[in-house]
Amino acid sequence: MTNRTYYSREAEMQAQREQLGTTLLFIALGLGIGAVLALLFAPASGKEIRDDLSHTIEERLGKPTSGLSIDKLEKEFSDLRKKVEHRLSEMR
Repeated sequence: MTNRTYYSREAEMQAQREQLGTTLLFIALGLGIGAVLALLFAPASGKEIRDDLSHTIEERLGKPTSGLSIDKLEKEFSDLRKKVEHRLSEMR
């Protein structure tokens, strides 16, 4: 920081807001430029990179990282529905 002398609290707050705005602008600009460069120089397509990362993580952890598959979710939902229907029929 600098050793500036401000004549009012409002002037100091205004200077801090301007500095924050400038900082955020440069961060956003840097992120944007980095994203464009990453897309330009990527060695493979997005899907290929995601697949490679997924396989690498699966190998390291020894288990799938993609979470629950649609089929597994459908089966669990079906089992839950059967349990709820069974309990509702018991209440009648």
